[in-house]
Amino acid sequence: RVPHVLLIAKKTNRIEITDRRTDERAMILFFIGAICSGCLVLLLSQLKRKRTKEQIDGIRKIALGEEVETSSDLGHAISSLQKELNPSGQDRPVLVDIGWYRASIDALPIGIIFADSTGDIVHKNPAAKKIFDNHKQKIGPTISELIEVSLTGVQLKRELSLSEETDQKLKFISQPVEIATHRYGVVIAIQDISEQERLDATRRDFVANISHELKTPIGAMVILSETLQAEEDKNLLRELSERIAQEAHRLAGTIDDLSQLSQIEHGSKQSFEIIPINYPVRTAIARVSSVAKQKGLDINLTEDHDLYLMGDHIQITSAIYNLLDNAMKYTEEDTGKIEITIKDKDTNIELTISDNGIGIPEASHTRVFERFYRVDPSRSRGSGGTGLGLAIVRHVVLNHEGKIVMSSTEGQGTSFTLSFPQQKQNNPETTPTEGKV
Repeated sequence: RVPHVLLIAKKTNRIEITDRRTDERAMILFFIGAICSGCLVLLLSQLKRKRTKEQIDGIRKIALGEEVETSSDLGHAISSLQKELNPSGQDRPVLVDIGWYRASIDALPIGIIFADSTGDIVHKNPAAKKIFDNHKQKIGPTISELIEVSLTGVQLKRELSLSEETDQKLKFISQPVEIATHRYGVVIAIQDISEQERLDATRRDFVANISHELKTPIGAMVILSETLQAEEDKNLLRELSERIAQEAHRLAGTIDDLSQLSQIEHGSKQSFEIIPINYPVRTAIARVSSVAKQKGLDINLTEDHDLYLMGDHIQITSAIYNLLDNAMKYTEEDTGKIEITIKDKDTNIELTISDNGIGIPEASHTRVFERFYRVDPSRSRGSGGTGLGLAIVRHVVLNHEGKIVMSSTEGQGTSFTLSFPQQKQNNPETTPTEGKV
């Protein structure tokens, strides 16, 4: 039994020795694993630090407008975004593109508003800010409606009158902003169409008026000529002939005024020369003097001498004649007075023509310079007016870089003041070139 016991003891020692060797190997493996883990952590830390540095450098380059290497993740992302924003492939940094687009939008004369996918306004260009600040309460509900509807993917158009007194009108167009299937928000364009509406109305009035102005005398001449053919009474024949002549003169006058207005609107200054202002004034007075005498109207001229301007004396004479002709038509006979004053206003010449006639209603003050506009159509046609006189005056003044101001009180009279740049003249003997007035 003893040998058997010793055998067991020997086996136990071997087991203990084997266990000890296993523990040593485990410790060695543990230390190796720890060292490897530490190295891996250090390596990952270095890689992370390097990637962070690359990202920081990439952001810095973007801010400076420099190129970003496409090998990095950030560079790859920027390159993809660059292609989306710059499909033409031009070599420009993405930040420059974004800045350029925004600057372009801010430079537009129409208002642009951007709203995000939640409906919040994120950007307004200066034109939109100006409109929004001046009429926030008026246009606010319209803007909200446009955003709400367009966020559902619908384009919407609206027109809004801001003031009936000034005829100011705005046009809105909203459009959803979508890329692929994702909706990012809404863009709204705002345009002031007041002037466009006014021009359209003027154009419509012009077409209607010119048709009427040409049709009326032609129709009258046709009827009179047909009556004339069947008439034998000499006195009636003479009266009908005179009526035909009047209508023909009226038609010719309308055509002449249209032709003159067209020439003046062309704005040519080839015939401009230095002229004394009193030359066209006195020429126009001479043209109306016979009619003024028949009506018992007084025309008085008060002037500062030796005043010159650069211009076309035929155009200026026409403008002054039209103002005098207007004053005589709407001033009572025998009691009417027309005052003309010419004043030296430093660098300008101020010419004022005023009368004590029937005046112009305040509601018509903003329209009297329009073609064919008449304050009282029946009275104007009865006096032989074409409705083009004041339009001619306005364009003559503009063609000479001047200004015209009208003041009128109904029942008391009207005053027109024309201001022209003064031309200093060393030789007062200069005489304008002769021409047909």
